[in-house]
Amino acid sequence: MRLTVGFFILLLFYLPGIAQNKSYTGYIADSVTLAPLAGVHVALKNRLAGTVSSGKGFFSITALPTDTLIFSLTGYELYELPLIFEEDALFIRLREKITYLDEIKITASRLLETARPARPLPKPLPESSAFANPIEYFSRWQREKRKLLRLSDENNKTFLYNQIVNDPFIRKDLLQEFNLSETTYYNLLVKFNQQEPEVQYFSDSDKIISALRRFLQQQTR
Repeated sequence: MRLTVGFFILLLFYLPGIAQNKSYTGYIADSVTLAPLAGVHVALKNRLAGTVSSGKGFFSITALPTDTLIFSLTGYELYELPLIFEEDALFIRLREKITYLDEIKITASRLLETARPARPLPKPLPESSAFANPIEYFSRWQREKRKLLRLSDENNKTFLYNQIVNDPFIRKDLLQEFNLSETTYYNLLVKFNQQEPEVQYFSDSDKIISALRRFLQQQTR
């Protein structure tokens, strides 16, 4: 009985904070390159409200902590993020959508020499029917398969790096150490990924943090 009463008392203190709107800002990037994604639709699930990310991948939206954000962009997987346990500064990574094609089996039969008809002159394949060619389909399926393998391998190699740059405690320490705003930090992070891409593949967390700290120190002198 005491436990139940205590739970309801805590709930009464907790509910007012949940019921209040908050301003959420964030940065949206490609999951592999970490390049900013512009034009991403950011919507509140089951509510007629939303926004679009800027040319540099930033967005800002007002929502309740009980809301869920939906991120959508052509060519990328739909992503839903419940805000209940999130901070007001978000770092979103969208995965490129991979299209799988059905496997096509090609068979052929040889005609008898006596029954072989005369071959007409080849005609150019109309552009509109290019994908009707099974060999074209097969070639495209192979490209998509190799692309998927590269994407999976890339995500495995950069897993530790993504954990570190997304860690809220590490980010907070860097913001305080170099007196940076969230927007400036993410802008510099994009620049860091472009100038020192090899750091994303480091397997030592201390080396990753040292390289990032050294870069931020150079940029904020």
